[in-house]
Amino acid sequence: MAIFNQIRVINPKMFVESTWLDDIVTARVPLLVLRNFLTPEVREAAVDDLQLCREKVRVSHYPNGALTTLGPYLAKHTAAPENYFTELRDIQPALPPSLHCLRDQVYNWVKHALRLESLKTATDPRHGDYAGSIVRFHANGVANPLHNDNIVRDAAGSGLAVTDILHQLSCVVCLQECNAGGELRIFNKKWQPVDERFKTPGELGYQSGVVEYCETCEFSPRSGDIYLFNPAFYHEIDRVEGDTRITMGFFFGLTDKKMKHAIAWS
Repeated sequence: MAIFNQIRVINPKMFVESTWLDDIVTARVPLLVLRNFLTPEVREAAVDDLQLCREKVRVSHYPNGALTTLGPYLAKHTAAPENYFTELRDIQPALPPSLHCLRDQVYNWVKHALRLESLKTATDPRHGDYAGSIVRFHANGVANPLHNDNIVRDAAGSGLAVTDILHQLSCVVCLQECNAGGELRIFNKKWQPVDERFKTPGELGYQSGVVEYCETCEFSPRSGDIYLFNPAFYHEIDRVEGDTRITMGFFFGLTDKKMKHAIAWS
């Protein structure tokens, strides 16, 4: 049996293996890290430019935590998706070009590493384009509770284009690492309907009992790391210490059985 905690780290000079995508989808390899693709200059320019849109950063409060974000996230708006698209239209003019530029670069690297023929921002026939990425801020003392992400489940019945995907993956770009803490922990357990008994209504995520006795994979992202994993597997982020942990991320969904085409959203 394969050990769950193996992390595959690749660099731009490596030959791309045809198995990498399937390894991530199945979590045979729970985490694929693209290291030394993003240059410090591009990364630092993006972090500097984020200061220009500080007034657009939003905090969503929950009884057991808070999410600090620049840009909308669909999971918050599944009951009324039109609010997600309105929020996106409102914020779009304030987003710096360096952020769009960075996102396009990351799309291309992911496409290359996973041998995809296409990876583009999702479009909805009724609502228009989705947000192609979101920026998240984890300040000193902030953690991210145990959870999983599954848009097909969470937006079921909405008619949204992203609910037609076959597999959902997550891509995170570490723009600024923290001094300590902030590890991503992935558990070798995929969400099942029976797990809902571990959910507290109104709170973020699930109680820890849902992953009792499960194998784990831990990863401390460095500035510049781009990492991919299957978010249907339970995961959490440890409490951050020191500098604010800043990440840009997006989900992407594979739309065909051969796993060659993908659409992205946040």
